[in-house]
Amino acid sequence: MNLESLIHAAIDGEITPEEQTQLEALLRSDWQARQRYLELVDQHARLLLQPAINTGRLQTAAPKKSPPHRWWPSLTAAAAAIACAFLFWPRHQVETEATSNGVAMLSQTMDAQFATALRSGDTLKPGRIQLAQGLAQIEFFSGATALIEGGAEIEILSAWEARCLSGRVRVHVPPAAKGFLMHAPGMKLEDLGTEFALNVKDNTSAVHVFEGEVIAHTDAQTSASLKQGMSLSSLKTTAVSPQDFLSISELHSLVQKRDTQRFDQWQQSSLATRKDPRLIAYYTFKHWEDDRWDRLVNNFTEPRRPSRAGGAVGASWTQGRWQKKEALEFKRPGDRVRLNLDGTYHALTLACWVKVDSVDKKYNSLLLTDGYDNGEPHWQIYEDGSLMFSIMYRPAEAAKSAKYNQMYYSRPVFTADSLGRWHHLAVTYDNTSGEVIQYFDGQEVGREISKLHQPGRDIVFGPCEIGNWGLPTLGHQFPIRNLNGAIDEFAIYSAALNASEVRNLYDHGKPE
Repeated sequence: MNLESLIHAAIDGEITPEEQTQLEALLRSDWQARQRYLELVDQHARLLLQPAINTGRLQTAAPKKSPPHRWWPSLTAAAAAIACAFLFWPRHQVETEATSNGVAMLSQTMDAQFATALRSGDTLKPGRIQLAQGLAQIEFFSGATALIEGGAEIEILSAWEARCLSGRVRVHVPPAAKGFLMHAPGMKLEDLGTEFALNVKDNTSAVHVFEGEVIAHTDAQTSASLKQGMSLSSLKTTAVSPQDFLSISELHSLVQKRDTQRFDQWQQSSLATRKDPRLIAYYTFKHWEDDRWDRLVNNFTEPRRPSRAGGAVGASWTQGRWQKKEALEFKRPGDRVRLNLDGTYHALTLACWVKVDSVDKKYNSLLLTDGYDNGEPHWQIYEDGSLMFSIMYRPAEAAKSAKYNQMYYSRPVFTADSLGRWHHLAVTYDNTSGEVIQYFDGQEVGREISKLHQPGRDIVFGPCEIGNWGLPTLGHQFPIRNLNGAIDEFAIYSAALNASEVRNLYDHGKPE
């Protein structure tokens, strides 16, 4: 059980003696664990003391005060004791805000192969980038844009400065980035706007200005003003031609062609996927143009099961992973897709493509059942960016308010640098082994078996929602759980897919 789960178990009064020992060991050995413990206990105390947030429900009578929790005095005492001890334990300064050392962004790629793993949307820190083949577009935070061709190596120095070590690069500098510097063997180029190209080969540099003006500083400590149509080489014997460089319009044309091919490939893969007999439901988020209401979210399993189609509420149709592909965008507390999935199952896999714009709530819904009855799974993104899966099995004699849900967390996967991009998420659960495995972009990011697991208990869905929580548990502290982002393709299986099958879902569906 991870630290967050142990702390929540202690707060909820469900921690076992073994888990208590594990928690105490973590608190003694790790100052960050102690810090997190105090934050969560303080947060819980504030929620108990502050007035209830109005959720929009009408009340017919004044709510009764809940009896004080019997465990609260002991918990606050424990927190106070740890707080006192915390003052004397060595600790480091904690950053409360997400930080990034990036100075540029890899905005587009085309058949790119880098020396290190990079993909479109990555934030780039100062350092060297080697592009073995393909094309890559880098947008500097100053506003300058560089188009790099395969066989090139550049060094990013800052948001305003870079060095071309080898290969060909084309640079566009808008007025806001005037003064952007590009270093090369034998010269330094100061762009006064707006576009030039550079070719570095065998430690020799040649530059051509397509538009605007560039000040070229050479090793001879002389400067030359190069204007539209002019070229300069560090060796007189080396010439440069404008036709040697790829234009940005050509890159866009190539990317569009690539995207069309990827979309066509995904469509062929999707036709095979929908025939998988293990599918409970398969939503590709394609709606028909002649559908007057455009609120139907079709279930594309074969054979067709129209009763498992969804209904979009509030959520807006938007572009998916490709220009011709649709997705649903969730922004407001009312946005959701309503489902009603019949059947009883012994294992499951939930898989979807999602673009998360912000993890702005404690719990951010992927798929939640109405309420939280026995055998019902919940799949969410937790506030720290981790994937969270849970399933409820409450004994018949237990109080409704008692918590018996098995909870599983992955490592945090949604960070400042991974937001606003398409990612593939998946989780598998087998009711025999009790093992939950979570995946992010085809890679395993969590594996756990709950101590509360008992083999053979059924899995059910019933009324449920994608991207929201339709019927929160009465009096729940966190009833608002709508996703802030978009979902493109959602598959629900009645089996636990293996790692290779999850990887195939990612490989066949990734945008690039």
